[in-house]
Amino acid sequence: MVKEAYDASAGTYAEKNFHELDYKPLDRQLLDRFSAMVSPGGLVCDIGCGPGEIADYLHKKNLNVVGIDISDTMIQEAQRLNPDIGFHTGDMFSLEVPDNHFSGLCSFYAIVNFQYEDIRKIFHEYHRVLKKVGILLVSFHTGEQSISVDDFYESGKPLVFYYFDEQKILELLRGPGFEILEALVRIPYREEYPSKRAYVLCVKK
Repeated sequence: MVKEAYDASAGTYAEKNFHELDYKPLDRQLLDRFSAMVSPGGLVCDIGCGPGEIADYLHKKNLNVVGIDISDTMIQEAQRLNPDIGFHTGDMFSLEVPDNHFSGLCSFYAIVNFQYEDIRKIFHEYHRVLKKVGILLVSFHTGEQSISVDDFYESGKPLVFYYFDEQKILELLRGPGFEILEALVRIPYREEYPSKRAYVLCVKK
């Protein structure tokens, strides 16, 4: 259901969200911090990249970045909007890359359509593909509830979003061996859906 919803909504989603960082100064600061912490020259992945707005920002910070998303149509939008960045379809539960492949992994709202047990598996995969001392930046909605959308971005497809308890996410990150460096929660910007957002910056030890 997740893939189908994003496939069907890709064009509208890209139109409405590609420039969302313009009104999110804290997100930009966190991405700047992430960029400064990644090993120089290392390969960075924007996982669950959507139309590639995060990859675009990181690319403009002179990072060597690629984007991966489960939706073929969303990848097409990302490639159209970011011709200088490489994008390809992939499953965050089982990424087709070797162990210790990426120096940095940026997961902006990539986990929001999954429940805790799925996220446990995703974080183990993130840990596998990151190099030692690789940096991970994760963001998600907080509140521990689910929100069902019947018509996701006028696609006619339903989609469920999950909000998480911050402490549970921190424990799931520690499970495979991530060390939490920083974590914060912010209130929503005026332009956003009215939910609090959490950001966790961690390192593979």
